[in-house]
Amino acid sequence: MEICKGSQCLRVELIAYSIPREGDVDKLIAESGAISHAPHFKTLNQERVENLIRLLRRLGHESVFEHASFTFRVEGISRVCSHQLVRHRLASYTQQSQRYVKLKNPKFVVPESIFGTEFEKEYLEILDKASDLYRRMVGGGIRKEDARFILPQGIETKIIITMNGRELRHFIELRCAPDAQWEIRTLAREMLKQAYKIAPILFEDLYHEYVKDYP
Repeated sequence: MEICKGSQCLRVELIAYSIPREGDVDKLIAESGAISHAPHFKTLNQERVENLIRLLRRLGHESVFEHASFTFRVEGISRVCSHQLVRHRLASYTQQSQRYVKLKNPKFVVPESIFGTEFEKEYLEILDKASDLYRRMVGGGIRKEDARFILPQGIETKIIITMNGRELRHFIELRCAPDAQWEIRTLAREMLKQAYKIAPILFEDLYHEYVKDYP
């Protein structure tokens, strides 16, 4: 059994995103938006790109943000976190299957609030017993799809996530909020940091609110 204290095992990698024929993601969004009020497609300079995206954000005309997509590879989150994640339905997910993958050394995400309390010892003992029983059941011929029922929700999982720009912004706005659960809030901030590197104008307001100027 392996223990991850809080988000210490979290790994987020932006592995794919929209690559326009010319320019970058911000330019793709701005030039896509410009056609709605122009007789033909236009090539925009950087200043116009920035101004148009900021105007679209301010007016709430975010459908044009859907022309960009972002794909992340995530590991080190719990099933508690992934259950919240997949509630965002305008996205695509591929998650590691407990039905097909044999967990030889189960890894668990444990909230930091558990450590140093009177419950820590018993908590970790239960995880260890669940891991041991899982391994013995699988070794004894119980199907993985049935043995997995003993595993707690804190079990670590891996997942691929694809969201368009509009949904990614919506996800970040909800899950970076102070009242969001700590694990998915950490995940959302990491996704924001990487998306900002690719589309700094599209995500500049969220980056300033939840990363750069975050308390």
